[in-house]
Amino acid sequence: MNEKVSDSINFLLKEYKRLIQKKKTKKLNNFEKQTLESLMKFLGQKK
Repeated sequence: MNEKVSDSINFLLKEYKRLIQKKKTKKLNNFEKQTLESLMKFLGQKK
């Protein structure tokens, strides 16, 4: 069970980093913007 939780958190962090990087180089589509905002809230990051 701990391994699954760890894998899920690692996936979320990788997705967050990918979206931040994409935001710097390209435009995000609406779904990606919503996902990034949700991840930022989940991780406690400010806008």
